[in-house]
Amino acid sequence: MTDSFIWDYKTPQQRITKEEETYSLLQEIHHEFIKNNKVRQFSHQWDVGDFIISDNLSVGHEAAPETQLPRSQVGLRVLHRVTTKGHYPPAKEYDYRKELGN
Repeated sequence: MTDSFIWDYKTPQQRITKEEETYSLLQEIHHEFIKNNKVRQFSHQWDVGDFIISDNLSVGHEAAPETQLPRSQVGLRVLHRVTTKGHYPPAKEYDYRKELGN
């Protein structure tokens, strides 16, 4: 679903990756998901009434193969998406705890 990446965004060196480079980068990202016996992955065993919130700007994610099985095998999946706008762009350097007084 990813068409390309942008390097050096909003700089004179900005460029968009071509198909081959995009594919290579996606393979590297996928490798991060599966390396070390999938130690970086969280897999939830769903129960009726479960509710999960994730921050898609901060979390890499991909659907497990079994989620693509027919509904007759896996049951009905309902996703409600909410998008919120923050006051600050995501950055590793920003400490949100200061904002919360922690």
